[in-house]
Amino acid sequence: MKIEFKRSGKTLAWDRASGSILDVAESQGLWTEPACRTGACGNCKMKLLSGRVRMDNEGGLSEEDKAEDMILACVAAPETDVALDA
Repeated sequence: MKIEFKRSGKTLAWDRASGSILDVAESQGLWTEPACRTGACGNCKMKLLSGRVRMDNEGGLSEEDKAEDMILACVAAPETDVALDA
């Protein structure tokens, strides 16, 4: 599957061995901010523009965040090709 980071103009390949979306972003220097890696702090929120992801924890998202299609990259894994506002 592919993860497209719209603002950075990068599209990266993802498979189960890649880890989370945050892991992929960090491996390419697209993310340098601290993150809890458990889905609790919300520091890694990104807007999902298209596609579907699975998240193990949504604790760092408010109801408003969910309504605005925000995801937590540290606990998100693509279920389809995705595009993110990142």
